[in-house]
Amino acid sequence: MKNFLTLLFILFFNFNFAQELITTGSNVSVNEAKALINQHNFARAEVGVSEIEWSSKLASVAQKYANYLASSSCSLRHSGNKNYGENLFWGSGTYYSALDASNSWYEEKQLYSYEKVSETNFHDYGHYTQMIWKNTTIVGVGVAKCSDGSYIYVANYYPPGNYIGQYPY
Repeated sequence: MKNFLTLLFILFFNFNFAQELITTGSNVSVNEAKALINQHNFARAEVGVSEIEWSSKLASVAQKYANYLASSSCSLRHSGNKNYGENLFWGSGTYYSALDASNSWYEEKQLYSYEKVSETNFHDYGHYTQMIWKNTTIVGVGVAKCSDGSYIYVANYYPPGNYIGQYPY
């Protein structure tokens, strides 16, 4: 009986763990998703905006686009989908996690001094301002490995941010 209960526990635990992994909606693991959310919420707390949550739906959209980019020369090109904000990250030479991607976007904070987003300054810190955009409430991230061994991350945000002429918070 004890062995049967142990087996049931193992099966139940593994089933729940597998279900939890599926819920990210992408190839990003649950632990990586949690780390990315924590880092985003740290950045958002620094500027006094509400927390952001993970969206499996957005992660699924991001995963499809990450797969597309990985299969087509693995170059960084924005999708042009106006329904979502989008951050991209590419790294080679080693494994890069979702947190590594998020940290690279966060590093743009040093280039940002509270100002309205404009056509001329957007490219300097647009990844960072999308992370902290006050109206954004959810994010989902996908990752794909390119044929050369590099990794590409796509993050989708909703509602999108980085509106020209507006402050992020």
